[in-house]
Amino acid sequence: MPKSNAAIWPKDNQAARNAFYGDPGKGQIAAQMVPVVPPFAMYYEGRRVKAIQFHRKAAPALLAALNEIWDCCEHDQKKIDAAGVSNYAGAYNHRLVRGSSTKWSNHAYAAAIDLNAGENALGVKKGTMPQFVVDAFCRQGAMWGGWYTSRPDWMHFEFVDNGGRQPRSPAPTFGRVPLLTHPETGAPVDELEDPASSAPAAPPNVQPFDPDVRGDAVLYDVQRRLKVRRYSPGVLDGRWGSGTSGALSGFMNDRGLALVLPSSVDEFHGIADQVRAELARAETEIQPDGSIGWFRPVSAARAGADPKIVTQLAPEVVPARRNFLVALWSSIAAGAGAVWQTVSDSVTRAWDFFTDHRDVVDDHPGLVSSLWEHVSALPSGVWLLLGAGGLAFIAYNSWRAINTSTLAVTMGERQ
Repeated sequence: MPKSNAAIWPKDNQAARNAFYGDPGKGQIAAQMVPVVPPFAMYYEGRRVKAIQFHRKAAPALLAALNEIWDCCEHDQKKIDAAGVSNYAGAYNHRLVRGSSTKWSNHAYAAAIDLNAGENALGVKKGTMPQFVVDAFCRQGAMWGGWYTSRPDWMHFEFVDNGGRQPRSPAPTFGRVPLLTHPETGAPVDELEDPASSAPAAPPNVQPFDPDVRGDAVLYDVQRRLKVRRYSPGVLDGRWGSGTSGALSGFMNDRGLALVLPSSVDEFHGIADQVRAELARAETEIQPDGSIGWFRPVSAARAGADPKIVTQLAPEVVPARRNFLVALWSSIAAGAGAVWQTVSDSVTRAWDFFTDHRDVVDDHPGLVSSLWEHVSALPSGVWLLLGAGGLAFIAYNSWRAINTSTLAVTMGERQ
């Protein structure tokens, strides 16, 4: 369990927070925010949370608390969901404390997080926040809104001084081998290998079965983790291919792994343990800016979406951009033309026809033909308006394609 950060947090007053985190009113917070990738699935209004943007000084403590919660739930997403912890309710929010015109909320410092607001909202008489969640944050020295005396805020955790409060339960030991101790003194003793037994050895690289995996489970795990590090292996299917080979080659090269690049799943299993160990180091590595997790390095030009580099690595952007401009201006022109046309005359004729013939709708055999004649007589402005809508839809999809490809280049996923 990471060492507690209880001694470092500022007092919960604006002067202390400004001195420690920076002044939100002077725009000093945004540049200090870093992404924290939760170890389990979290959702905000039904959408998966990829990363939580948090202050760099509090980010390691937030990750440590989330990791402890994950261990308490024995890495079982169903237990996380049952505890309500997967219901993320926000962190950074540039706002003042409710009811105040001068005091900044701790959310404005990117040093507070809300969980499961549906059952733990401000003002609820008694929340449902599990004690092991409270203990996980308390172990990192955080303050819980449930401890407020005036109006408890059960969903709220903030990294300010918590008054010396201590967790009620010990840290979880899930996944950790307990230390052997001397029966009389309690001192740790030497660890020895178990005697050889007749039981067959476990196969290497054992990975829990995932029903969504169609190929090799271990390779699927590496593919998934490579993709998070921005090395795109293509389809995540647990099967060896050129995409996986390229992604693995790039990762090994960037991380300095002196291993022979495999050419099949069988050869991959020969280096799988080393690759997964290096992935684990990359996932927990603290960066110079204070963020947690190493990602594929990219050049300044690539990160800045240099047009030449984007065109070179994502050539489909050129026709997509052309289609976007053509569709956009055509849509504007068609829309203007539709407005210019006199649509009101057509609407008036259609309404007059309906009101004059509504008493013969049931027994007029030629009603459909008459209606079609009116539709055919619609002025060109109506069709221009419909065309403008279609062109606007094409322009929107082209714009999305451009942004998707450009983002893949700037993040290093496109090589």
